[in-house]
Formats: sequence, C-alpha cells, structure tokens
Amino acid sequence: MILIIGAGISGISAAKNLKKDFLILEKEGYIGGLSTQYKSKQYFFDYGGHYFHFKDKPETKEYLEKFTDFKKYKRNSKVYVLDKYIPFPLQFHLSYLPSRIKNEILKEILNRTEKQSDNLCEFIEINFGKKLSELFFKPFLSKYYCFDLKKIISNMDKGSIPIPDKKSVIQGFNGKEFLEIGYNPNFYYPETSLKEFFNNYSKDIKNNIMLNEEILSIDINKKTVKTKNNVFQYKFLINSMPLKKILQIIKQKNNFPSHTKLSNTSTLVTNIVLKKKRKNFHWVYLPENKFPFYRVGFYPSKEIPVCYLEKTLINKIKHNKANLLKDTIITLKKLNLIENKNEILYFDTKVIPISYIIFDKNWKNVVPQTIEKLKKYGIFSIGRYGAWNYTSMSDDVKSAIITANTINSLY
Repeated sequence: MILIIGAGISGISAAKNLKKDFLILEKEGYIGGLSTQYKSKQYFFDYGGHYFHFKDKPETKEYLEKFTDFKKYKRNSKVYVLDKYIPFPLQFHLSYLPSRIKNEILKEILNRTEKQSDNLCEFIEINFGKKLSELFFKPFLSKYYCFDLKKIISNMDKGSIPIPDKKSVIQGFNGKEFLEIGYNPNFYYPETSLKEFFNNYSKDIKNNIMLNEEILSIDINKKTVKTKNNVFQYKFLINSMPLKKILQIIKQKNNFPSHTKLSNTSTLVTNIVLKKKRKNFHWVYLPENKFPFYRVGFYPSKEIPVCYLEKTLINKIKHNKANLLKDTIITLKKLNLIENKNEILYFDTKVIPISYIIFDKNWKNVVPQTIEKLKKYGIFSIGRYGAWNYTSMSDDVKSAIITANTINSLY
C-alpha cells in the first residue's frame, strides 16, 4: 500500500499517476489544501493569490488541460510607492520616479560591480544600489518575511527578483516598459474556479481519499501512520504536509534534525467583496510602512469584484478583526480602490500558519539532507511544504508525477 499525506495539488497529482494501490489521508474535511477555495456565507474565496505558471512547462500545461479549461492572463502588476502606481518590476521602470531619485538610482546601478553576496540584504544592495534598496526592496522584503534579511540566503528566490542589465535600466529610465519580465509574465486560472478544478481533477480517485484524518504520528521503523481513529501500514509514503510538521510527529526524532531549525512565514489573508472595481490590476506590492499589508490584489474570473490583502503575522495566529477592518478600509482608500467603507459588501479573514519558506542558513544544512534521508525510509516528501522549498503549483504537479513514476519503478 502507498499512503499519501495530503489531498492538495501535490498529493492528488501523485495519486493519479501511481500504478499500485494507494490511499490519501487528508487532515481537512475537503480536498485541495491551500490551492482550492473555502466558503464563507454565500461566497467562495481563494487563500490569496494562487495561480498556475506554465512558463517553460508545456508538458504540465498540456497535462492539466485534460481536466479543466484555463484562461490566460497577461500580468498587470504594480508597485505603489511615493503615492503613485508604477509598473512591476520597479527596477525596470525608473522613468516613473521623481527625477532626483531616479537619477541617483541609475547612477548606482550603472556603477555596480560583479560581487558575490552572502545574504539577501547584500544581494539587494549589490544589484540595485542603496537608494532603490531603501525605497523598495528592503522595506518590502522586511514586511514580507518579518525576518532579518542578513540571515536569509541570497539567490534562493528562483527568479522572483529579476535583475536588469545596464542597457535595460537605461531604457526603462527613458520610458520603455518591460512587462514580460520575470517568471510569471503570464499566469493561468481555471475558467470556472479552483474549487471546480479540484472536483474535476480528483473525480477518478475520490474513493481513495479519506477526509478528516489528521496524522498524529509516524513510525518509520514499523512503517505505520497513526491518525485519531486508525493505524495504517504502508510500503511507501508520499508526504505533502509541511516538512516541519513531519519532523515533529516522526517517532524516531533522534534520526533527524529538529523541526525548530526550519523557519517560515505565517500569512493573514483578508478577503473583501466590493461593490465595484475602481482599478484594473491583478496585484500591487506595498513596500511602505504606512500600509500594514505587503500585497493587495483582485482575483480573476469573478462576476463580482473580490479583493485580497495579505499581511505577514509576527505572532503567528492572533489578530484583532476590528482593527484589521480599519486597516483594510484605510489601505483601500489610500490606493483609491474605494471611496468609503460602504463599498465593502463583505469581509472575511483566513490565517495560513505556514505560507512561505524562509531560506536561512539552516535551510541548506538541514533540508536537502533530510529529504534524502527520508527516502531511505521509503518516505518521499514533496510539494512546496513537503519539500520545504520555493515552488509553484505547476512545479508541484511536475514533481509529484516524477515521484509517482519513481515509486512505480521501485514497487
């Protein structure tokens, strides 16, 4: 028997490509994990902006299109700084900045030298200079991570911080637009909804999914998984729960590093139903401290405008909903997304306890070795959280299929 922990995009993708008997154990009472939608009153909301990126992934795109029709969107994202909307990436669009600031930034970038960086803070200053770092990168990333940037490894962003060559910087300084830059110049979203996508995607394996089966412990010697109501035996185990969590519940903890060595962010997602959509963009980055949120966006494919606001939680879980609503109203007004609070028809929040991985110095000393060691016990830990890495949903689908094929060859 092959056991799969988690019925999200990774678990379902792996299951659909296995050739032997399998069973999926899902903690929640629904499938899809954070990649689906949840219901609040009469509304269905996403868990923030979750999209499919198929750049350089034609095989994954072709595979997923068997289960749903996707709509392609040309990214329209902004940075809001100095009281104006500027096209993303900011480093390619210096012409939008005041003359004194953009001249200083241009000079610093043109005078940059090729140097190695030991951490994210150095990486930013080396590639963008101090002025642009202080204007955008440092405040935004500090708000996003809530973690010392000097303790984060550089070059682990997988292309999410595009570095312009000097020619492109000059062209952007003179007004040229670069809207095709980055790993996600286009993104895809199901024609219907993420919820309907998962219903279709899992249709042929629904009988092999057990809901409300939270994993309590794993015995890697006996190859058993214990839940509240059952004990399951396995030959191979595919895990998509957070690596941090599996290290907590493995009985033979001394065989592995402590889960406390793994760091992550927690995100508070605020979903807002609006009367009307006053601005036309997909999302906007907010580096300035006057905004408590680091990103605001609109979901695609909505009959009514639904806006999301994302904020990193320092104390993980607790937040005051009344104060949050006030912050939301102030933010939306400053961004000219509403004129008054009466334009808000509905307000809801969700906390994502583990949202983004932090690549601190412990990461490369713990994660790759732990993933390989788990394989020796027949455990394949996959997905953004299972592999404790920076991945997209498309990456996770591809990785899950590769994992399934590996197990097929071993069984």
